[in-house]
Amino acid sequence: MKVLTWQDFLENIPHAGIAATVGVFDGLHLGHQALIETVRNEVSQLKPCVITFRENPKKILHPASYRGSLLTTEQKLSAIEASGIEYCVLIDFSGKFATLSGREFLAALYVANVRFVAVGENFQFGHKLDTNAAKLELLSKEIGLRPAIVKNVMYRGHPISSSRVRHAVQEGRLEEAADMLGRPYQVIVRRGAEHGVMVAEDDLLMPPDGEYEGVANDGGAMQHCNVEIDHRNLKFGLRMQSEIVRFAFVDKATQEKENLVWL
Repeated sequence: MKVLTWQDFLENIPHAGIAATVGVFDGLHLGHQALIETVRNEVSQLKPCVITFRENPKKILHPASYRGSLLTTEQKLSAIEASGIEYCVLIDFSGKFATLSGREFLAALYVANVRFVAVGENFQFGHKLDTNAAKLELLSKEIGLRPAIVKNVMYRGHPISSSRVRHAVQEGRLEEAADMLGRPYQVIVRRGAEHGVMVAEDDLLMPPDGEYEGVANDGGAMQHCNVEIDHRNLKFGLRMQSEIVRFAFVDKATQEKENLVWL
């Protein structure tokens, strides 16, 4: 997968036409997967592309209320690549980019050889969120893009969203989070300064303090264990050998470690 900045994307226009989906894609939940599948279905005519953000815009615009990400940038890129996407545009949500209207953004996509754009029903974008999915559909046709508004994927009667997954993790409802993600929630942790303690990577969202069961991916060796979480510090029931460990919150009876999808 070729990863481009927004500027690279505009200046080094791909020769082939692009089918793009746009969003934050935090968590890569089942709704996001439906969007990616939509652009991949255009692969015979167009190259599939995900346009997303290096940092969640909410973290930049509303830092006081931002509680954490569901994936690191590394995990997000890994998941996008594994889904069969050929191009990923990583946008740095700068002050200049934030002033683009929805129309200006779509016009820039057209110049960059995007010919098909897919978004979810609840998608909003542009300066001060001036464009929703319905308006995108109208603007796209005016500009020359073929739009697709992808129906929400539902869970327990409501659309799946990153916010719903985030609330489930924050409240310790990890089975619900796994149902919406399509895989167990997982975090990346690094060895900390204190002996036997590992620290959550980046700004990854953590469930409430307490003890959890799961599977640790310790340098490729996978084993069931318990972990005690104290804020962002994790103490494992087993000795970890690696500097970086992945941990998936999953009940041993629910899913065997060999079947886990790691990001």
